[in-house]
Amino acid sequence: MTPPLIVPFEITSPVSADTGVTLSASGVQSYYLGEKVVFSGHNYDSDTTYLFMTGPGVFMNGPGIPKVGGKLTSPLQEVVSGNPGSFDTAPTKADRSWEYVYYTHNLNSDAGTYTIYAASQPKAQDQLDGVRSANVGIILKKPFITAEITPSTITNGEPFTVNGTAEGNPPTVQLWIFGNNYAFNTTTPVNPDASFTFTGYTQLSGNLPIGPCYLIVQHSMQNNTFDIVASGAYVRALQGKSGMNLFRIRGAGSLQGRDAADALNAALGDPANGDDTFTVIPFTVDETADSVSQTQPIMVTPGTDQAHPALFPFALMGAVVLILGIVVWKRR
Repeated sequence: MTPPLIVPFEITSPVSADTGVTLSASGVQSYYLGEKVVFSGHNYDSDTTYLFMTGPGVFMNGPGIPKVGGKLTSPLQEVVSGNPGSFDTAPTKADRSWEYVYYTHNLNSDAGTYTIYAASQPKAQDQLDGVRSANVGIILKKPFITAEITPSTITNGEPFTVNGTAEGNPPTVQLWIFGNNYAFNTTTPVNPDASFTFTGYTQLSGNLPIGPCYLIVQHSMQNNTFDIVASGAYVRALQGKSGMNLFRIRGAGSLQGRDAADALNAALGDPANGDDTFTVIPFTVDETADSVSQTQPIMVTPGTDQAHPALFPFALMGAVVLILGIVVWKRR
């Protein structure tokens, strides 16, 4: 009997499917700038997950994200291979999962399409060969606001309506009205469908100054905090611990009408004062019909019936004098 052929072999550990890095983004992968995005996944290759992003090479108002990638929290800062401090990082947990909460407020980036990378080593986009990594595409959008005032010419004391749309799910929008020796400020809620409506009732309309006025509607963006507010007699920017008075809207030295509207426009457009967006609507306030009729003189046209009552007393006196004269003459 021929003995069985013995073939030597080496016992090795089975290949595990749990290798590499995975990455996913919360929600529908389309977000308004200012929204919170949660990136998560697993990292079976290292105890730290290194994150960076790529995107447009040029922004509308300046340079874009470096070609090899930028830091998530500061997209214009280039990530450097081998320098862990140039990346955003997330620790790998005991179950090999990781999570990174990404706040997109004040990113200094344009709306557009971006790619987020998660890697097992601190390697930039051009050095990922042989490095376990994953990526996911996201869209960043800028919230916007539109508004209109109806009617565009308001009669003093008659109601008016402000309608508009504020994208990005802000709870409220802020309204400003400036006119001659007049400043008004309030907030109004935004509906789930992004629409909002504000009604200026008779009392408010009656206080509006006659002539040109300016409506400014302010969007707080996704942090739901207005960066510029009315504070007493001033318009104030809420930056830093104490903020800063920008200009006066009441009392001595205050800005009026268009000057106040221009100053607020400039403040809202300055990145140093935050990221709020806004829209401006000029409108006109006219006098009421009653006030117009009271200020116009009543003209009496000669030859009309309106002139006759004024002549009647003089005619009556003449007739009396004539009768008395006849009586005296007859007695003589």
